[in-house]
Amino acid sequence: MNTEQMNENKDREVLIELKNLDKFFPIGNKKTVKAVEDVSLKIYKGETLGIVGESGCGKTTCGRTVIKVYDPTNGQILYSGKDITKFTAKEEREFKKKAQMIFQDPYASLDPKMTVGDIIGEGLRVHFKNLKEDEIQARVTELLKTVGLNSEHGARFPHELSGGQRQRIGIARALAVEPEFIVCDEPISALDVSIQAQVVNLLIELQNEKHLTYMFISHDLSMVKHISDRIGVMYLGSMVEISPKEDLYYAPLHPYTKALISAIPIPDPSVKSKDRIKLEGEIPSPINAPKGCKFNTRCRYCMDICKENRPELKELRDNHFVACHLYNNGLEEGIKKLSEK
Repeated sequence: MNTEQMNENKDREVLIELKNLDKFFPIGNKKTVKAVEDVSLKIYKGETLGIVGESGCGKTTCGRTVIKVYDPTNGQILYSGKDITKFTAKEEREFKKKAQMIFQDPYASLDPKMTVGDIIGEGLRVHFKNLKEDEIQARVTELLKTVGLNSEHGARFPHELSGGQRQRIGIARALAVEPEFIVCDEPISALDVSIQAQVVNLLIELQNEKHLTYMFISHDLSMVKHISDRIGVMYLGSMVEISPKEDLYYAPLHPYTKALISAIPIPDPSVKSKDRIKLEGEIPSPINAPKGCKFNTRCRYCMDICKENRPELKELRDNHFVACHLYNNGLEEGIKKLSEK
């Protein structure tokens, strides 16, 4: 990132800020699943922040907590500088209009007993009570056209649509209340590859047209690179690296991020496959996470300090944050240790 880009980032308005966010789920025998633990990050207005990591790392839980589908256990969620956990009922209602979610499963997230028109129009009826029924129907038709469908789809039920069409309905429903911020929870994982590209390109077009801000959750690293401005990497409920996408893909710093990037398949058979970094062992349980760095049980660079102390997320490059003890003495020293092992 050059100096001009860096200064531009500092001047941008922060729409969402998480401060030491926790989301824990109590289970039997007095145990707790620490799905999201001590996550701090900023999402700038108009950008797309991608969130990646292995299945079960807490990506979806983090997204749902940000828009209060789940109530946070600890920490703060600031929206335009205001803590949403302290909102009054009226303020929370207004926030839920500004912050929407596109769910992962395009079928399970749609009520099978409602027509597409009623599904899209439901948010309008709840949040815009002054609208007349003909105005709602006109708005629904407009939204269907916006996502590449036509008015006749409004009379159908979800089971009568393809997976790609159902996901477009999910997008239309999210757009209905004119939000500023949308959490996209793996919106393409259940779709065919050809449809994935259409949906992602639609999201990009809508962002440019309506000045939307996205949190884009996915395990598809190639697609996240395509749509995101910055990317956060999660491991076992914690954020281990946050960076502009160019830095993350071409100069990752955290050992876990390096392993993820090395696993991206190369579609051209004529290109020699790069060396894969193979991680040994299974992901530890979020019920009983390792002491110190959560990645220490699978990291080939693990040191004694990694087994005792949890590393803090620190800025080592311009807008590039890493939580790793390898860099306790600075970026150059950390890179030297990586090259020696």
